[in-house]
Amino acid sequence: MTTATQPSMPIRRRLIRALIKPGNTLPAFVWLFLVFNQALNSGFPPSSSTIGLVVINGTALVLFMIRRDASKVGNPLEGLLAISGTFVESFLKDAGQLSNAQLLPTLLQAVALLGWAASLATLGRSFGIVPADRGLVQHGPYRFVRHPIYAFEALFSVGYLAAVPTTRSFVIIGVWCLLQALRVFREERILAGYDEYRRQVRWRLIPFVW
Repeated sequence: MTTATQPSMPIRRRLIRALIKPGNTLPAFVWLFLVFNQALNSGFPPSSSTIGLVVINGTALVLFMIRRDASKVGNPLEGLLAISGTFVESFLKDAGQLSNAQLLPTLLQAVALLGWAASLATLGRSFGIVPADRGLVQHGPYRFVRHPIYAFEALFSVGYLAAVPTTRSFVIIGVWCLLQALRVFREERILAGYDEYRRQVRWRLIPFVW
């Protein structure tokens, strides 16, 4: 999708503008609290997966702060779905049981974190929480599935369930899956040019499945 070129802005001025931008500060502090609260509940020393998760969420937080202005934004219900889907997994309490000695969960989560990072880097300043049109990204992982960030988040959650197969884990991750599925459908109605992109990239999350 082609977008108009905007004049470049000095990084310092861009950061100051991001910090005082309405709607940035409170979500950023809540996000920061939830991420580090989850990390603190993971035990010490933290596993490599926990460290990776903190780095990923820290990167996402920065991208959220410097995100592009949207040409179209979803309604309050869509915003509530997005916020709930983003933070519901912060209520997982058994992360301390994860360890690098658990080979399968560690491998699954390592692959998930790498793909998640690549997807975030590709999305860049088009990243956001609430459904909004900040430009349609079609390169990188977005050539293969339409929602690669959610796909790799799901793979990370599978790794978590393999390590911590408790009732609480299944319930919270099940709720997350439902919220993300609803979120996917709502987001696809916002972006301009999405019909053509959908014809080019058939699969939402899992190739040959959905």
